[in-house]
Amino acid sequence: MTSTSKRQRLTAALFVLFFAILAGLTFFSSTLETMTLPKVVTEKLTSKSLVHQVKGSGVLTPRKQVDLLNETGSKIVKVHVKENAEVKKGQKLVTFDSSDQDDQIDQEETALKKQKLNREILEEDMLNALIGGDEQVIAKAERALELDNMDLELAQKKLNKLRKEKVDKQTLTAPFDGKITKITAEDSMAASQGGTILTLMDSGKGFEFSFAVESDNTALFEIGSKVSVRLQKDNTLVNGVIEEIKAASQESSEEDSSDKSSYQVVVSVSDDGIKGGEQVSLDIKKESNEKGYVLPKKWVHKDTTGSYVFVIEEKKSSLGNTFNARKAYIVTGDSTEDEVVAVSGLSPDDEIIIESSEPLQEGNRIRVY
Repeated sequence: MTSTSKRQRLTAALFVLFFAILAGLTFFSSTLETMTLPKVVTEKLTSKSLVHQVKGSGVLTPRKQVDLLNETGSKIVKVHVKENAEVKKGQKLVTFDSSDQDDQIDQEETALKKQKLNREILEEDMLNALIGGDEQVIAKAERALELDNMDLELAQKKLNKLRKEKVDKQTLTAPFDGKITKITAEDSMAASQGGTILTLMDSGKGFEFSFAVESDNTALFEIGSKVSVRLQKDNTLVNGVIEEIKAASQESSEEDSSDKSSYQVVVSVSDDGIKGGEQVSLDIKKESNEKGYVLPKKWVHKDTTGSYVFVIEEKKSSLGNTFNARKAYIVTGDSTEDEVVAVSGLSPDDEIIIESSEPLQEGNRIRVY
C-alpha cells in the first residue's frame, strides 16, 4: 500500500471521526439544553358535558303554624289537648273561666225582668187612658209604651250579645285541622291577655325548608317542579316540590367589593312519617345544552386579548422534534364554579398544558413530562 493511499484513508477516517464527534456534541448540547427547559404536564381534550350542580340542606318546619292566644286574659280552667295531638277544625281545645261574663248576664237578665214588670204597669196605664177617653192621656200612654218597646228591644239584644260572647270566649276551638306542636299553658292557670296558649300546625300544608343559591343557579329550579329530598336520619328519599324562589340580599365581603345577588329556594315536603325538625338535603344536577370542550377554570388564563389556554406545538427536524408552548385563544360560554365550556378555539388533537415547572410565555420551548 502506498503512502498516498494510507494518507487518504487516514484523512477519511479523521473526517468521519470529526463529524461523529460534531454530531455527538450537537446531540449532547441539545440534550443538555432540553434538560433545562420548563417541564410541563399535558392532557388530551375529552368530550363531556358541563354539569350544573346545586346542593341544599335545612331543617323541616311546618308550612303553616299559628299561635293561639288568650285574647280576653281570662283564667284558664282546663286544657283539653296534649302536645303532638291531632285535632279537627272546631274541636274544643281550652276552657276559660266565665264568671265575669256570668255576672254581667245575671245583671242584664235582672234588668230585663224589671223592664218587663214595668211594661205591665204601662199597659195598665194605656188601658185606663182608653177607658177615660182623654185623647192627651191616651197619646201620652202610647208614647210611653213605644219608648218602652225600644228599650226592651235594646236590652234583649244586649243580653243576647253577652250570651254569645260567653260561648265564644269561654272556649278556644281549633281553627283548622292540625297538630298541637306546643302548649304553654296548663289547667287553673292565670294567663295575661294576648299571651300564647298553644301552637297549632296545619296538617294539610305539610313541611318546608329553604336554602340559598347564587343567582347564576336559579335556572336549575322551576316553581312547581318535583325534587327528591333526602332525610338524614335514615337516608331515605321523600318527594318535594319547589314552592318559591325569592331574592335575598347578600352583603359583599371586604375581599370582594362587588355586590352578589342570591336567592332563597323554598321546598315543601309531604310525607306521613314526617313530624318536623328533621335534617334534610337535596342534590340537583342538570347538563348544560351548550356545545364545546369542558375545561377546568384553573387551566384558563386571560390577557388583554382574551381568554386562552396553553397548548403544545410540535416542530419536527432532522435533529429531533421540539415542543413549544402556544396560546390558543378560546371563546368561553356556560360555566360552573370550577369549569367552563370552550365554545371555539380548540381542536380534538390539541394537548392542553395543565402544569408547568415555570411560568410560560408564548413560544417558549418546553419539555413534556
